[in-house]
Amino acid sequence: MRSNSTTSITTTARNTQSQKLLERAKKSLAGGDSSTMRVLPYQLPLVASSGKGSRLRDADGNEYIDLNMAYGPLILGHRPQCVIEAVTKQISESGSQLGFPTEITTRVAEKIKTLFPSMELMRFANSGTEAIASAIRLARTFTGRNRIILFEGNYHGWSESVFQKYHAPLTELPAEGFGPAIPGTSGMLPLGLDAISVRWNDLATFQKVMELYGDTVAGVILEPVMGNAGVIPPQQGFLNGLREVTLDYGSMLIFDEVITGFRVGPGGAQEKYLVTPDITIVSKAFGGGYPVAAFGASREIMDVIVNGPLFHGGVYSGNAVVMAAAEAVLDELLTGQAAIYSHLNRVTDYLCRGLSDIMDRMQVPHITQHIGAVASLFLTTSEVESLNDYRDVRTHCDFEKYIDFQQAAQQRGVFFHPNQFEPMFPSTAHSVSDVDEALDRIEDAARCTLQTWQ
Repeated sequence: MRSNSTTSITTTARNTQSQKLLERAKKSLAGGDSSTMRVLPYQLPLVASSGKGSRLRDADGNEYIDLNMAYGPLILGHRPQCVIEAVTKQISESGSQLGFPTEITTRVAEKIKTLFPSMELMRFANSGTEAIASAIRLARTFTGRNRIILFEGNYHGWSESVFQKYHAPLTELPAEGFGPAIPGTSGMLPLGLDAISVRWNDLATFQKVMELYGDTVAGVILEPVMGNAGVIPPQQGFLNGLREVTLDYGSMLIFDEVITGFRVGPGGAQEKYLVTPDITIVSKAFGGGYPVAAFGASREIMDVIVNGPLFHGGVYSGNAVVMAAAEAVLDELLTGQAAIYSHLNRVTDYLCRGLSDIMDRMQVPHITQHIGAVASLFLTTSEVESLNDYRDVRTHCDFEKYIDFQQAAQQRGVFFHPNQFEPMFPSTAHSVSDVDEALDRIEDAARCTLQTWQ
């Protein structure tokens, strides 16, 4: 990560208004925004004013080809017409918040079940963090156990039970590949042995942990394709191995498909890798930019909510406007499934090949990794064949180099997040010509910063 010496970013004519608005915001919003990830000290000032399709505009009038897509939710791009029409109709004809069960909520649940049949019954929430917190309670209630197994580099929201220090320095990680999860922020109580963090893609170490603690493990939660340390796919046999071991010990296998759901394929990672979890969480892509998540499981497991003793609620859970947006997105994904996912895969493949070609020509060590419409470019300190876990990314990747490269790309009208732990998220709104244009600008950005990389 960048040192404090980089907290002062040069303001140019390109971002003068954004800088002024951020300074104004800091007088009312802590740090200038309601998410730290949007106002990191090494980010160039960018206050967004609007988005359309694959493009974003800032307060200074600059246009960007947006490869971030609001951290993944905008699978149909900015302001898709189907979502605008559905939301407008819901607000104008039926209302935004009715305070009672609605048919639209049932329809959305039925459509999710079509793609995620493991979610036999589900509940809606307002964010991935909320849904995951409830999923952990669900696992603990159903099994009568408390312990949760996590994986290094995986992020499951900021709730008390699972917010680990997912980007911990290597010096803080245990040599044996597992240990008590490190609390992710000040103000948390120690997680102790109620949360154990294990090295990703290390089935042997996971089996050892389960031999030690398996009889007390309520749930094993993971991103089935890691997306919070860059894109790191599961190695062959890893997910199947987790499934077998959790069954042996009667522990819940919990797939956090907040990122992977509807992005690595219509049925998420569980469809792609043919591994069925006990509990699933989905969010982001199916909301079309509206705040929504769902957690679900078999009827037997969810019965602890239906008939008690587990409580789940939320005034805005299943909000009618949000459901209207979600139904519009799901209808698009269901009716146009073959064409949509063919396009998403083609555009993402093309982007990754183009990024790799640029870096190859400039002899810049790198790796691109992607699954479906989730992609990462890793700039490395030397040539490596693959990055298979969080420790690999920490060991081999050059974060300073990536920040310089990102800033140069942003100044040329292409936006992706400056933290290389954050993936890129192509959408259906991105065309091959958009990617060609982005790659031309990215190549110019790379040439501009190449001297600092040697």
